[in-house]
Amino acid sequence: MSTLLLKSILSLITILSAFIAIFTMYEILGRSEKKYDIAKLKKIHKANGIVYFLIFIFIAYFCLNFIITSKSELSPRGIFHSVFAFTVIVLLCLKISFIRIYKQFYGKVQTIGLLIALITFGMVGTSGGYYLLVTEFGRDKAFDKIMEYKKEGPSKIADKKVVAPTLRGNRDEGIKIAVKTDPESIRKGKELYESKCYFCHDAYSTKAAVGPGHKGILKNPLLPVSKKPATPENVATQLRNPYKDMPSFSYLSEDDVLNIIAFLNTL
Repeated sequence: MSTLLLKSILSLITILSAFIAIFTMYEILGRSEKKYDIAKLKKIHKANGIVYFLIFIFIAYFCLNFIITSKSELSPRGIFHSVFAFTVIVLLCLKISFIRIYKQFYGKVQTIGLLIALITFGMVGTSGGYYLLVTEFGRDKAFDKIMEYKKEGPSKIADKKVVAPTLRGNRDEGIKIAVKTDPESIRKGKELYESKCYFCHDAYSTKAAVGPGHKGILKNPLLPVSKKPATPENVATQLRNPYKDMPSFSYLSEDDVLNIIAFLNTL
């Protein structure tokens, strides 16, 4: 079982934990005539909160470790997930302080508990829920490969120490890329594409797999996801500083990038 699948399954347990928290809280505080043993419900609520917190810390550790190791920028989805997670931490601390220290605010605890549960749904939906949806509950391994590549990329870059200043600077310096058309460059570009890109993209179709198909990519007016002009310069920039969930290929040499563009130009 992959780490991503494990984290996603654990995130579903946090959803279950949120439902248990809501149920026990409303049974304790919301009924004038008690249906269940309140002492037992309080113990269940407390134990459930500890389980929720431990799972939260466990998942947060792996998320932070991934960000630090990969040194990748968060996608919009990742930013939403991070905001939800941070909000949960703040609300949990606030709830505990109202229960143990600032008891005059105890009446606010019920509202805070409900907010924690609702935000948990958003937090899980933007992480574990998304992963389980796009991977068909872990059966499609392409997403795992992308995340693994993102995490391992920086170490590969450090090992190779490849620098391609011309292509790195094309946006700021206005440098135009001359597309190679010789058979050898196209052949090398095809080999690179098949080893680096093929498990996410279909070169000979416009249908989306994990990422969009690339047929006619440089013949269309716009790139399929970023919607920037479909120019060799923007393709090079996309490889160096990718848009959304695509991993970075900044370790590729200048010739490698030019060869990939040469192959894309034939599609």
